[in-house]
Amino acid sequence: MLFFSKWKITLILGALLLGFFFALPNALPSETRAKMPGMFQRTINLGLDLQGGAHMLLEVDLSSVLAQALENEKETIRQEFREADRLRTETIRVDNESGAVIVRLRDAADSERAFALLKEMSKPVDPQSLSQDKTTKVEKLSEKDFRVTITEANIADIQKRTISQSMNVLRRRIDPQGTTEMTIAPEGDDRILLQIPGAKNVDDIKSVINKTANLSFHMVDKASNSEAAMRLAIEKGTVPPGTIYYPEEQGGGLIVEKRTKVTGECLKTSSEGLHPEGNYPIVNFTFNIRCARLFGELTSKNIGQRFAVVLDGTIITAPRINGAITGGSGFIEGSFTLESARELSLLLNAGALPAKLIIVEERTVGPGLGQDSINAGKIASLIGLVGVGLFMWLSYGLRFGTIANIALTTNIVLIAGALSLLGSTLTLPGIAGIILTIGMAVDANVLIFERIREEAHLGRPPVNAIETGYRRSLAPILDANITTLIAAVTLYFVGSGPVRGFAVTLAIGIVMSVFTAVVVARLITATWLRRKRPKSLPI
Repeated sequence: MLFFSKWKITLILGALLLGFFFALPNALPSETRAKMPGMFQRTINLGLDLQGGAHMLLEVDLSSVLAQALENEKETIRQEFREADRLRTETIRVDNESGAVIVRLRDAADSERAFALLKEMSKPVDPQSLSQDKTTKVEKLSEKDFRVTITEANIADIQKRTISQSMNVLRRRIDPQGTTEMTIAPEGDDRILLQIPGAKNVDDIKSVINKTANLSFHMVDKASNSEAAMRLAIEKGTVPPGTIYYPEEQGGGLIVEKRTKVTGECLKTSSEGLHPEGNYPIVNFTFNIRCARLFGELTSKNIGQRFAVVLDGTIITAPRINGAITGGSGFIEGSFTLESARELSLLLNAGALPAKLIIVEERTVGPGLGQDSINAGKIASLIGLVGVGLFMWLSYGLRFGTIANIALTTNIVLIAGALSLLGSTLTLPGIAGIILTIGMAVDANVLIFERIREEAHLGRPPVNAIETGYRRSLAPILDANITTLIAAVTLYFVGSGPVRGFAVTLAIGIVMSVFTAVVVARLITATWLRRKRPKSLPI
């Protein structure tokens, strides 16, 4: 336990130097910091409560989501009736006033079959739940007419999923690395609270929020794209049933099949790139397994036909299918620059917002009690550090107390270095985590020194006592710190905002305290033993 080879000493000293250099920029003025290498210019980000930032209250346009749910229900009914044997409808339309889909049959003799099919299409809202709530309610108005409405349970589920998905998309768009520690939480039934530490320009955040990035792939309806059909679509907005007209980016437009199973949600990854032949910017994409199979089937059945890539209601390209695309990957080409291709790929990776977000409140928040809180944190940390240091000197003597205090000081420097390297945000709870770490950091030293003291009292020589103390203390030190680390990791993944800030500093502090107590302090102790060769231990 006390022998260190040269390569181990080199690794330990190298880690300490890296930690020192990553922590150093926090103590330097910005002019000096700007002259340092890029990776050593990083500093600890301060949270909203310490440095201010952007505060927004967003309202989710749930009405558009419910309208889209009705539209999807209408298209599903149309498709199911089309596939049913000799089950013909006169009209299938959405009644926005009553929030229902109205179905009218051509033949009253099909009434029972149609009613049974509509009932069968109503699925459980949550298949995993014991609840019997269904997605739709079917009413028979007459022998030919039916009304299909979305149930209250399904509406509540749609609202809940929309809020949750919107929060996840915003988090991936604004903070893809997960280090800003922004606060994003539901507010009431249809609003989202968003707080971003350090954000000075609210307009940049608004532009990110307002971008939709809805991507879908549609087959071009060849039969509907006649000159007369296009004229009706452009002049009167009239298109054949089951189709929709989209304008093209370069001018003109196409009528495409409205229903599609291949959307932006199918994307596994996307990235900017260059066309393999034309060397112009494109966006590469890879589908997930399910959609790769669907896309392969779609292209294999429609060789020679055109399909349209629709982004935010505009066709950006409509190539002809020359062969089955079964690899689950491809690229999108359009009038992209490298910057716009990169921006689109980031938005596609984050996902499309399920609903429009309306900013009902926005403001740039000042630091408030920020500087006072920082000063109070510094004072508390200093008092805690001095108090712990005095305790270690009084309890274990000047020699071993100094070793423990060097390890403690090194621990704080390494925490600062790790926070700077990760670009993590320090909030008031984060400061609390650091102060807590100061108190916990010497736990390992206390265990080790008490064990060494016991071994020395039993008459063991200094080297043997220290060797045994470190060896037998390692297991309980790891057990105690690993359980605390599990709690910190759980807090990070379950919590959000300031809770995550506390979890980050606590987790980093645990790792660094074990490293400094078990490795750094042991190296200092071993070096002292080799040089002084004491006859007894001053502990």
